Amino acid sequence: MEIVFLGGAKEVGASCVLIKAGGKNILIDSGIRMKEDKLPNLQLLRELGGVDVCLISHAHLDHIGSLPLIAREYPHIFFYTNQPTKDLIKVLLYDSLRIMEIAEDEIPIYAEKNVEDLLDRTLTYGFNYTFEPVEGIRVTFFPAGHILGASMIFIQTQEGSILYTGDFSADKQLTVDRASVPKIRPDIVICESTYGDRLHTNRSFEEERLFNTIFEVISQGGKVLIPAFAIGRAQEVILILRNYMKKRKVSFNVFIDGMVREVIRVYRNNPTYLSSRYYKRVLKGEEIFLADNINVVSDKKQREEIISSSDPCVIISSSGMLTGGPSLFYAEKIVQSQNALVAITGYQDEEAPGRKLLELAELPESEKKINLNGKEYEVKCRVEKYGLSAHSDRDKILGFLATLRPRTVIFVHGSEDAISQISDMAVKELDANIVVPQNGEVNIISIERPRKQLSFFNVKTLNNQELLNEENLKLLWQYLVENKQESNHITAEHAILIWNGKDLLEKDEINRVFELLKKSVYFEQNPRKPYLFRILSAQELEEKLKPKPMEQNRMRELAFEMFAEYGLYKVGMNNENKVVTFYFNFPQVAKRLEEKIEEFEKLTLWKVDINPNINLTYASEYVNNLLKNYNVKLLKFSYNPVINAIMIRIKEKFEQMKNLSEKFLEETGVSLIFDVEENKQEEGINLQKNKMEQNKALLLIDLYFENEKDKIYKKSIKEGGKYIELSFVTPFVGEKYKDKLVQLSEKTGWDIRVSQTINQVEMINILSEILSKYNIEIQKNPSIYPTTREVKIKLSEDVDEDVLKRISEEFFERTGFYLKV
Repeated sequence: MEIVFLGGAKEVGASCVLIKAGGKNILIDSGIRMKEDKLPNLQLLRELGGVDVCLISHAHLDHIGSLPLIAREYPHIFFYTNQPTKDLIKVLLYDSLRIMEIAEDEIPIYAEKNVEDLLDRTLTYGFNYTFEPVEGIRVTFFPAGHILGASMIFIQTQEGSILYTGDFSADKQLTVDRASVPKIRPDIVICESTYGDRLHTNRSFEEERLFNTIFEVISQGGKVLIPAFAIGRAQEVILILRNYMKKRKVSFNVFIDGMVREVIRVYRNNPTYLSSRYYKRVLKGEEIFLADNINVVSDKKQREEIISSSDPCVIISSSGMLTGGPSLFYAEKIVQSQNALVAITGYQDEEAPGRKLLELAELPESEKKINLNGKEYEVKCRVEKYGLSAHSDRDKILGFLATLRPRTVIFVHGSEDAISQISDMAVKELDANIVVPQNGEVNIISIERPRKQLSFFNVKTLNNQELLNEENLKLLWQYLVENKQESNHITAEHAILIWNGKDLLEKDEINRVFELLKKSVYFEQNPRKPYLFRILSAQELEEKLKPKPMEQNRMRELAFEMFAEYGLYKVGMNNENKVVTFYFNFPQVAKRLEEKIEEFEKLTLWKVDINPNINLTYASEYVNNLLKNYNVKLLKFSYNPVINAIMIRIKEKFEQMKNLSEKFLEETGVSLIFDVEENKQEEGINLQKNKMEQNKALLLIDLYFENEKDKIYKKSIKEGGKYIELSFVTPFVGEKYKDKLVQLSEKTGWDIRVSQTINQVEMINILSEILSKYNIEIQKNPSIYPTTREVKIKLSEDVDEDVLKRISEEFFERTGFYLKV
């Protein structure tokens, strides 16, 4: 195998590598340099036998700038990349054509026809899909991070496998996720080294520092210029500003100039290649880049108005190195202003004006001068550099290579210092042959035993003549499951290839099948890599097809639609167990709604629980309004949950009292008891001559209950000696001694009554005593519902049903309450 670098070795620019393997000449990228000697060594390419196929990693000019020349020189070959890269190539190369045509001192190196020809012969494939561009050569694109569509290129030949990293980022950015490759086993890795001599600062820290400095300048009425690469960096900076403005609740004008508008359109049109966060937002129809205060500059006139205006603003413009484009126009004006900032956020070539601007920081004020567009300017503005790199740093590169464990590593795409430092460290840390090539040198690499590769996807094609559609997608899924592909991932291209046996596909057909897979129940879209779909197993599909509980917000809306007229005022949700609690003003009405509640449960697949407590605020207002209709004033309102009755005190009787009580009970399920003040005055206190002295009466009560198992917790003389009240743990326990209380009343001459209050502390003590006999613990304190005579508990572990039955029976016997687990 021979590997020759026609550009890009010990430099950043003109990336172009020829791989001679399997009897084929494979070209990867063909860029330009940002200097006078622009082109890679295309004469050497001809001498080495030309090109059979060309693969493209991503759409930056240092990787694609001379592709039209390759298309013109080799009219028989095809170019391969993914769709967003092809779309960006179109934007970038047509813009380069325009710049070459208007430049007075530059002769265009290619014509529009060459760009058209290149695009016509560029075929696209998505990530993680293996195709065969020429016989015996298998190629797969993997996400490289960096910019939209950027790919690592994995090439498999009979002589060994090669991974070309292109430009890659091991860190997640806002617009795109980090580089991602499966468990491949490359024999050779051709690795970028742009930042092989340094470590990056924390990305979040740099983003915040950028915004803080910008806001400081804006607050002082100044202008900020951010020269940014139109592809990638500009979009990142826009999102940083948008996010921080929203977070800090501030706003200022941002203008976007240069190629950025067309690039934004490409980003929008290829949402599956965006980060998962923004992919979902674009699908919802959101505008993720532009806003009321973030606008694109439409023409030269607006550009001049922005720079001449006294209004503060931020300008994001290409080119990123100030080598041309509108950023150069803005820089000429802004560098002369003391109340301004030029924020450098990306790589600067050694000869670029952006690099020279950064170097001025160390010079005295009198020497801070820069040549822009052939004219010298005094630099008075602030110049700051921010680490927002879309490349991996030294440690991330070495870590990535360590996971791949290649036999040979070739470091390119970096300055001599960067490559020297990272290669020295790689020799010590990696068990691999380290190669640092020169441009034009033929590197012969022999691989005695090429590493075996794991099969990403290996299923025979069905060669079905029908189009893949909703009706026959199940057949495809069944075929994949039969071939033991459960949990494997598939792309739209894979689906078409297996179903129809077709490899070369139109974009529209790929998009159609992508949407088909996305809506299908047989496949599950990967949330982080939306171009991939996991094949569900038969068991997963069965589970997925089971009816699912209604989404909680929709369920809540339906609850009020169906039950608001019956007094539903609140809904509580236990999302984990899919239990909804209905709060009615008068919960007793729920007993009349059993069929309607059952219908709701069937519609939503949520279990309904009824809160047994009445809405006291509503009940009080409701009773007050009722009495107003009869010109009766409410003096006192209380509710007794044990007897489920509302007690109201009024001054005097009125004719409709009985009818009103009956009507209230019918409507609410709650008794309405009137306490009339005039009756109290008439009754007075019954002082019978034969009434036993009160202490003797209380002593007799103790003697009567001495041998009973239920305890009297309190004995009280009520209403100034009118009657004696006995308090049991609950009034339901007291009801068991009704006959005994009648006997006591006859012997003592006292009216003896049972208190309607509940001793909740003693109820919990009784429950704890019963549970301790069975060594059972509860997770938290019980919930006591007097109206329904229920105590609800949550056990810390499962308990046998027979044991639970015995516990419940004993608890009911001692308290008169039902135990609910």
